[in-house]
Amino acid sequence: MSALIEIEQLIVFTVPYLNPPSVNHIYETCHYTGHDRQRHRGKKLTPEVRAYREAVAIFAKGRTVAPLTNSERKKVRYGVRIDVYLGPYGRGDFDNFWKSGLDALQACGVIHSDACVDGEESKCVVHKDQRDDPRTQYTVTRLEPKC
Repeated sequence: MSALIEIEQLIVFTVPYLNPPSVNHIYETCHYTGHDRQRHRGKKLTPEVRAYREAVAIFAKGRTVAPLTNSERKKVRYGVRIDVYLGPYGRGDFDNFWKSGLDALQACGVIHSDACVDGEESKCVVHKDQRDDPRTQYTVTRLEPKC
């Protein structure tokens, strides 16, 4: 059974309770056995980052603004607004919220590349002390290509 892909021009969704994790702690050290049967040291995503990316995927509900063909993907731009509503003791850095939010959008397929996000049409806003309703709201728009 294959999943249906729903392509839209505008997607708005909210991830309740969770704020984007810090990119300062995105990876943890791990050990693995390679194809050469030798033990190697590497990195893997932390459980916090994996959980956040899974939550973004769940609330995005399989929707995307990314085109299906590579020729269209070369021309596309995205407008992204991330509103982070911090809880009572929430802290964080704007840059961390921005980067980890874009990484989560790319990981779940809402956008195909965070390099295609238009800096003039995008922003991240942090709202402090939302005691009753900490959340992260995403608004993603597919923009017309520049001529």
